[in-house]
Amino acid sequence: MQNNQVAFILAADNSPLRVGPGPDQSRPAADEVVIQVAAVAINPSEWKVGGEVRRFKAGDRVIGHCSGLLYGGAKHGGFQNFTTLREAVTAPIPDAARFEDAVVLPLAISTASVGLFDDLKLRLPSADPVDEQKEKHRDEAVLIWGTASSMGSVAVQLAAAAGYRVITTASAKNHDYVRALTPDDGGGRRHVAVFDYHRPGVAGDIIDDIKARGLTFAGAYDCVGLEESTRTCAEVVHAFGGGVLPSVLWPPRDLPSGVEARVVNAIRPGTVAGLCAEDVGDWGVADAARAGDCRDGAGEDRGGVEFA
Repeated sequence: MQNNQVAFILAADNSPLRVGPGPDQSRPAADEVVIQVAAVAINPSEWKVGGEVRRFKAGDRVIGHCSGLLYGGAKHGGFQNFTTLREAVTAPIPDAARFEDAVVLPLAISTASVGLFDDLKLRLPSADPVDEQKEKHRDEAVLIWGTASSMGSVAVQLAAAAGYRVITTASAKNHDYVRALTPDDGGGRRHVAVFDYHRPGVAGDIIDDIKARGLTFAGAYDCVGLEESTRTCAEVVHAFGGGVLPSVLWPPRDLPSGVEARVVNAIRPGTVAGLCAEDVGDWGVADAARAGDCRDGAGEDRGGVEFA
């Protein structure tokens, strides 16, 4: 771990990546774990565990979210032999799961979750099939644009598990795949309706479908982030009175009135304990301050952050 190697880019046209000495990973902080990287962006085998870590032991197979862009710098990057992660963004995987399959989950789950449950304020999902609270949301619809991607696929499953009727888009060849993402209700019916995003006037079709079924519109999530997809989602949101529209990329500015487009940050300061504006810089100042979770490792409040 002291002889760690890292792949890095020195310039925009630096291809292939250069490989050289990386950060010393032999001394994790009390709430961190050191991971041996088996696949790009995945951190499977723990080698060292901080003194305050209780969920893992050395040798566990895990996945985690490498958050070097927001926290910890190069030490927390994924393109190296060993990386260090916060315990809060690390999770075990079963022995039957291949690292190559699990690699998509950390970013997909965290990005989907922040957009659905932090931005749109949807009810949290439940694994209980007879959850009475879940049934109360069966007349509410969520539009998830772009479901064939890993993040879109996760977003559909999370929204359905929270009890919402999911309306989503995919190319025609992926419709069966999307429908299979959610379980049926015992009568062969699934809580998802799929529209072909290539179809002209698809926004109007989605609006008409929601109204025809008497559903309450709970929000939309643009999992593609292209200008066309954001504008189409904004058209639907506007038709139901406006609201927040999370998107995975920067949205255009001239959206319909009442539509507030937000870029989703997968590890948003304030959603992970101990992660605050002082750790991540300007990206998360407002989010961390609004969340009231700007604390240091000892739990001391680092409040008083001012933001415009």
